[in-house]
Amino acid sequence: MEHLDFIKVDIVEEGIAVVTLNRPPVNAFNLQMYRELHKAFQFTDDPANNVRCVVVCAEGKMFSPGNDVNDFADDSTYQVANYSDVVAEGLDSVMLSKVPVVVAVNGACAGAGFCIPAVADVVVATEKAKFGITELNVGIIGGAAEASYCLPPKVVSYMSLTGRMMSARDMEKYSFVHKIVPEEQLMDEAMDIARAIAAHPPIGLRYSKEVLLKIFEPDVLAEKVEFAAEKNRAHKKTADFKEAVSAFLEKRKPRFQGK
Repeated sequence: MEHLDFIKVDIVEEGIAVVTLNRPPVNAFNLQMYRELHKAFQFTDDPANNVRCVVVCAEGKMFSPGNDVNDFADDSTYQVANYSDVVAEGLDSVMLSKVPVVVAVNGACAGAGFCIPAVADVVVATEKAKFGITELNVGIIGGAAEASYCLPPKVVSYMSLTGRMMSARDMEKYSFVHKIVPEEQLMDEAMDIARAIAAHPPIGLRYSKEVLLKIFEPDVLAEKVEFAAEKNRAHKKTADFKEAVSAFLEKRKPRFQGK
C-alpha cells in the first residue's frame, strides 16, 4: 500500500483492515483526503490483499465534520470542474466496497463524514458520538441522499433542513447505530464484529456484499447524489452561498438576501 497523508490503512489481523481518518485537527475532508479514501478502498477491494472486512475509525476526538469549509472559500479549490466527482468517488468507494464495512464513531460525525457510516454495513458508536446532515449551515446541499439509504424519511428531512446534530441514542432508536459502548471499548466492539464477519469464507462474503448492494440499489442512490450535486453546483454561484461560508468562518450570524 502506498503512503497516504491523511488516511492510514493497516492489516491488523488476518482478513481485517483498519482504515483510519487522520487529518488533524478534526479530520475535515479536502480533495486529497477524498482521493486517499478511494485509494484505501481500492486496496481493500483487491482480492490479492485478502481483506474480508474493513473497520473505519478516526484519530482524535472527532470522527469528521465533513468537508473542510476553508475549501468552500477558495474558488480555485471548490469550483474546480470535477470537485463533485472526486467527492462522489471517495464516498462511493465505501458504499460499493466489495467486502463488509464496520464504522466506529466517536465525537462529531457530520456532513460528508456522516455519509461514511450512512452507507456502511454496521455502525458502532460511543455516547459522545453525534450525527448530522449539517451542510446547509454553510450553504451546501448535503447528505440527505445518503441518509435516505438507512433512515426514515421524516428523520432525513429533519436532519437535512435543520442542520441539527442527533445523539448516538437517537440514532440507535432508528437502527442507524447497532450498538453504543464506552469510549474505551469502541474499537474492541468494532473488532469483535469484524472478526465475526471475517470468520466466513472470503468468496462467500464478497457474494453476500453483492446481494446486499442489489437489495439497497446503489445505482438509485447514485442518481440521488448526482441530483444533489447539480443543486450544489447551482447554489455555489449565489451570493447567499458565499455569505454562508463567510459567516461560518467569521463565526457570525449570516445575512441572507435570497440572491
